[in-house]
Amino acid sequence: MVYIQFKNITLIGMGLLVYFNGVSQNVQDSAKNEFSASVNYQSTLHYLGRVDSLKSSGLFPVIGLKSKTGVYLNSTFIFIQNAATPLSYTGTILEGGYRFPYSRNFSGNIYYNHFLYQDKSVLEQAALKGQAGINTTYNNKIVNVNVGGDIKFSDRQTDFGLTTGLDKLFLFTNIIDNAVLAVNPSAYIYSGTHNYFKDVKKNSGLGLLPSNSTSLQQAKQFSILAYEVSAPVVLVKGKFNAYISPAYVIPQNLVTVSGRTDLSERGSDLFYFSAGVGVRL
Repeated sequence: MVYIQFKNITLIGMGLLVYFNGVSQNVQDSAKNEFSASVNYQSTLHYLGRVDSLKSSGLFPVIGLKSKTGVYLNSTFIFIQNAATPLSYTGTILEGGYRFPYSRNFSGNIYYNHFLYQDKSVLEQAALKGQAGINTTYNNKIVNVNVGGDIKFSDRQTDFGLTTGLDKLFLFTNIIDNAVLAVNPSAYIYSGTHNYFKDVKKNSGLGLLPSNSTSLQQAKQFSILAYEVSAPVVLVKGKFNAYISPAYVIPQNLVTVSGRTDLSERGSDLFYFSAGVGVRL
């Protein structure tokens, strides 16, 4: 999604905040009700390296509520801009989920996202109506191991995804007074099916693909969809946090239609960055 990558960065940030709470106080004391708000920017919107023809950028205000029980609700508001469109509201992502209790070696969450897109012809993932999944991390001193699975829902289509990755957390506590700086180099592999491709092109007004076309058969196959490396840098000071994350994504197994670039997935190796500032109360 534009939001698979953006969400991974958000989860890294949340994981770091939980870690900081754990090292600074009793873990039981860190469990509390919490309100959060942030503003996030992504230089190039993409979905597993798939981009729109105008290579739009995006702004994402996010508000969230988390219960001390682990249940949480988030709303992400999507604004995009490109050479043809000024900054415009495009949709909202509503997320509800549960974060597993913090422990030294394990963290994770289960979630459901509901997508409310105003213009379904703009974003590559706009055919999706919802997504349910689980993210897990095994934390250790050598390298953290991340595994996630998801189910995506679109018109008469269901897709399955698998995410695997490695990351290493480096903490710096003496650079800024009363603040923690973290660098988190990460590498991910995204796999799955992408039957929603059929509805992406329908939403774009390009018509339906033949039901027996090679492209649709390709979309049904479970295969590697993208590789991505990133290096998020996160600053936490009191109730405030900020991050910047340069990243490089390499899309794989793009669906193509012979002689019809308009009906094919657009994508190539892409460098982009995300950045954001937020507060927790």
